[in-house]
Amino acid sequence: MRPLALLVGSCTVLLPLACGPAQPQGGPAAPPKPPGSSTEAGAATPPSETPPPLAVKPRGNVTVTLLYTSDEHGWIESLSNDGVSRGGAAELLGRLVKYEGHCPGPVPAGIEAAGALTPAAPEDCTSPRTLLLSGGDNFTGPAISTYFNGESMASAMGRMGYAASAFGNHEFDFGVPQFTKLRDLARLHYLAANVKIDDAKLAGELAIRQYEVFERKGVKIGVVGLAAADTLKAAMAERFKGITFEPTEASLDKAIHEAREKGAADVVVVTAHECPDNLVPIVEKHPEWRLAFVGGGHCHRRIDARAGDTPVISPGWRLHQYARVAITINPDNPPQARLVTVSHSIVDVATDPQVPADPPLARLVTAWKTMVDSALGKVIGYSEGGIGPEEAVGKIVSDAWLHELGGDVAIMNRGGVRQTIPRGPITHATIWSVLPFDNRLVKVSIDGASLAEDLEAKSFIVSGAKKAPNGSWSVGGKPMDPKKRYTVIITDFMYGGGDGAVFAAQDPKPVGTGLSWRDAVIAWIEKKKSAEGAPLEKKLGEKPAPARTQR
Repeated sequence: MRPLALLVGSCTVLLPLACGPAQPQGGPAAPPKPPGSSTEAGAATPPSETPPPLAVKPRGNVTVTLLYTSDEHGWIESLSNDGVSRGGAAELLGRLVKYEGHCPGPVPAGIEAAGALTPAAPEDCTSPRTLLLSGGDNFTGPAISTYFNGESMASAMGRMGYAASAFGNHEFDFGVPQFTKLRDLARLHYLAANVKIDDAKLAGELAIRQYEVFERKGVKIGVVGLAAADTLKAAMAERFKGITFEPTEASLDKAIHEAREKGAADVVVVTAHECPDNLVPIVEKHPEWRLAFVGGGHCHRRIDARAGDTPVISPGWRLHQYARVAITINPDNPPQARLVTVSHSIVDVATDPQVPADPPLARLVTAWKTMVDSALGKVIGYSEGGIGPEEAVGKIVSDAWLHELGGDVAIMNRGGVRQTIPRGPITHATIWSVLPFDNRLVKVSIDGASLAEDLEAKSFIVSGAKKAPNGSWSVGGKPMDPKKRYTVIITDFMYGGGDGAVFAAQDPKPVGTGLSWRDAVIAWIEKKKSAEGAPLEKKLGEKPAPARTQR
């Protein structure tokens, strides 16, 4: 079942800047400039006689607040554990409006606008003082987003008022046409200085720019984007045909200078789908970049680091935190001295009775929740205490493949498991949330010597093979024969080189099953006939363990 797309409707706020960033249309080579963008306003027609120049009034210090999240991964719902609720799109927006003076985007079409939150100070919408950015990987995650090809999350981001996002490695998970649709629904500019697209038609369709310049409180903020260097290994490489990823450092250097020189930016910040561990050494080498802030992501960890005087921050993922970065700028100073001060903090998005969630966005989430429950609500099992960590869930997945498809060994990549199994009923939606990507199962034939090397990879979870204390491997209880060929079940993502796998070189003629990697797991769990009083943990011979969903 698929609903009609929830399109972003007309803004209910009278003043245009209350709508947030402008929505890119179609796919021109350069997307339309958002309200407040320095390159948006056209010059007035000059009069026939030039008036005498007016004295320019000094503006002095101006403070703008950057708001930054990364790896949202479709988590529009809050996640509750031990009486504490974390994250949630409506909850985060409520906090941003109340505490940061952030002006939301328009209420999506079809959603009642009653109670829509606006900042206490009306000028925060007529002359915004915040800029909401993302580090990328916006859509693929729990079933409420994944089942609907990201459209629920895109509609939520449009309401939240995001201005731009780094181009994440999972932005093409639903294909290029869907990417452009989600971009428009979310009203986003996607940025990546290191993305090169030779085909002019494709470049125009994707509209990925190296940087964008936004105006806030009369100052120009250059936002440079960056894609992950390992994008082709961390996603389905075939979806990126015609796109190359150029060296990080050189790409940043070029884009940062252009943002200042061509974009006339007063200050420059970076939004990067790259872990701060990789960004800090690069930024430290270039104090001449004079960056006010670098936002990182991709590694799903909360990191608060510095590169010289520049904060390099990853606030975590799932909308459980955001970074608040207050930048004070004096546009009257020489270009190299316009950045005056920077202060930052990472803010937890947790239960707070003093902060109301945005009512229209809460209604939007409820509407999508109702639809996903209708489509994927069938119960297939029961967990008493939740099953985790992710590695334990991955072992269930690979066991299911082996039992349902047959073969000698099943190998699951750790990064494919995106959450644990929570306590309570296990539904189709649970498995969609655990395994959100659209992968298919593949059988390959590999000799024992090569397979033994494959099994040593730390990124793999294995069923059917076991390693002895002396380092030798056995398959099916028998010592592995280096010359024997074994049937191994993997995903098409892994066959394509994902997570550094080399299966394509070991077997150039794989057998595609055509089966979704979720289907075998759903079938196997259903056959276990777990229920309250006979939970899946006991059926599997495991002790109940609390699910580690709050990482």
